[in-house]
Amino acid sequence: MRQYFIPFSIIILSSFSYGEEIQSLPSYQGFKGLINTPNAEVIPEGEFGLLYNTQVDNFFPSLSPDFRDDKNQRNYLLNMGVLPNLDFSLRFADGKDSNTNLPYASDRILSFKYQLPFIPKDIAKVSLGMQDMGGGRRYMPSSYLVTSKTFQNFRTSLGYAKGSEKGSLDGVFGGVEYQPFSWVQLSGEYDTREWNMALKTFYNTTLGRQPLTLGAMVKSSLDYTEPYFGFFAYVPLYDKSKVIKKTIKRLPKSEIIELEQLGLSNLSKTVKEDSVHISYENTLYSYNDIDALGMVLGIVATSNIAPNIVITIKKSDIAYQTVTTNTKEYKTFLKTGNYRSGLLRFYNSQVVSTTIKHSDQFRPLISLQPALRLVDGSEYGEIDYSLSLQAEASMRLAKGTIINTRVNIPVNETNNFKKDAVFDYRARDRGEKIEIDQLLLSQYLQIDTPTPWIHLLQVGQFEKELTGVSYESAISDSSGKHQLMLKVANLKDNIYSNIDWYHNTSKREERLLSYRYYWENLNSNIKFTAGQFLYGDKGVNFTLKRYFSDLILQLDLGRTDHELRGESNIGRLSLSIPFGPKKRIKTAFVDIKGGDFTYQKRKNIVTNGEVSYAKPFHTEEVSNSFSLENYYLNRGRFQPSYIKTNHNRLRNIFLEVNTR
Repeated sequence: MRQYFIPFSIIILSSFSYGEEIQSLPSYQGFKGLINTPNAEVIPEGEFGLLYNTQVDNFFPSLSPDFRDDKNQRNYLLNMGVLPNLDFSLRFADGKDSNTNLPYASDRILSFKYQLPFIPKDIAKVSLGMQDMGGGRRYMPSSYLVTSKTFQNFRTSLGYAKGSEKGSLDGVFGGVEYQPFSWVQLSGEYDTREWNMALKTFYNTTLGRQPLTLGAMVKSSLDYTEPYFGFFAYVPLYDKSKVIKKTIKRLPKSEIIELEQLGLSNLSKTVKEDSVHISYENTLYSYNDIDALGMVLGIVATSNIAPNIVITIKKSDIAYQTVTTNTKEYKTFLKTGNYRSGLLRFYNSQVVSTTIKHSDQFRPLISLQPALRLVDGSEYGEIDYSLSLQAEASMRLAKGTIINTRVNIPVNETNNFKKDAVFDYRARDRGEKIEIDQLLLSQYLQIDTPTPWIHLLQVGQFEKELTGVSYESAISDSSGKHQLMLKVANLKDNIYSNIDWYHNTSKREERLLSYRYYWENLNSNIKFTAGQFLYGDKGVNFTLKRYFSDLILQLDLGRTDHELRGESNIGRLSLSIPFGPKKRIKTAFVDIKGGDFTYQKRKNIVTNGEVSYAKPFHTEEVSNSFSLENYYLNRGRFQPSYIKTNHNRLRNIFLEVNTR
């Protein structure tokens, strides 16, 4: 039925030339591209995309094109601009025969594309990439090189791919994209086996202050003319180029009493000689402790109390870090946005102030967050999930002492998570009933040294049926760029003790040493961890944790060896998105805040032909809301080097609130 191509042809012939440069939209394979082939464009750094489409991939080109008549396929894709010029795509393809309901193609697909930076973009853009890499059952692995040239509202692409399976790109491919209007795009391509054509429509809008692109697309081909539909959304959650740089002619005049009205705790103020000394603890902002620092600095500077400002930041009423600045110079920074090196200076020495206001001792804090366990187990041909709501209540009992408990409230789960089903072994992830799954007593201690040295002892129930004691110690240099961390845990596990590949024992020991480096240019933490992990595997793990404003992307690559399970190569991706309002909800007796919504994807990296089971155990560590990393170090962000790199956020939070 070639009539599907007629509307496309009419639009092309009747449209006028659209004046602006053509936009880059997703292909049916997830990467930026035409239909089934890539172009040389990459997803911008910090942009995330979701895509769903119904295309039945041509896994069997040797058969008649009509083999797709009896097939149904769902494709779910997550696309990310991870680094400059580098993007990743994660895809789960679920294909079933409509007559038998049996799976004919089920695969987890990882792809990446890298745009070569040294070629002038006014000449052409060139990218290389890989599709369907690192899996056991691989339907469409290929490597490719592609070049694209844009002529205002036209883009031409030509490339060559080398594939190894029937569904792979293999050979010369290319095509043309044309954008006749600001909201529509047309594509035509040869994908090394078929000629395809597609129409894509999109709409740029905002959700609150968040830019958003929503779109839909339809495609067909010359050999198989049935249409396939797709829907996509792009969310640019981070853009380094869009920072408030506007000069402010007149700053607001603040009063120091405004600090007491913010909602901070353990607040004190002392004026000594030519400096005002402020100490506080952030019990106001939920997403990032840097926001509270920005508000305090802005209010104190525009209050003009003293020529110099000394601010001590606390955690659990323990003085952790001191920052000093000159009042006049900081006001200039607030006006212009021009950050001078040395404007903020950090020390590990603190000024003790006596007057404490708004103590948070014995004041409860309730945190609410969704807990999603998603398993796209291609070995079973299903997408399974367990969804629950976690309500965590915590309270500071004394200086450095916090008690917390967490209640897990089941919402829904698929049948494969039920007892005696396929994922029954994920017993800690199952939500069969409302229960307390965590009860911990945490004691923090800072050693008086020239650089921050923090210790944490935790006792209690860490997860469901996982009890014992853990100890953490972290020491950093004065800049916060370098950090060493030691983790030791001795636990008893009453759930997984009967799993024979973990020694048929309830004993769990963790012995880990880590080195972390903060990479300023990428606003990222890089961490190397070695030792024995929670479930007995020994080896190393590499972690890249990128901060895209309030969203955190973490990539892990680990190689471990277990006495019974042998060697394993593990890849893991985690996305953490703040859940709930930016500020805590404060009532007369309790504070309420949101936690994080976290998506995690783990993959056992194997060679082609092996089965990549979705095992949850390797490279696991003891972790909770009050670990050193998550609580005291604010997810690895509250350090001098991070604060200096993100100095614009200090300015923005103050100006957004005070100059509307």
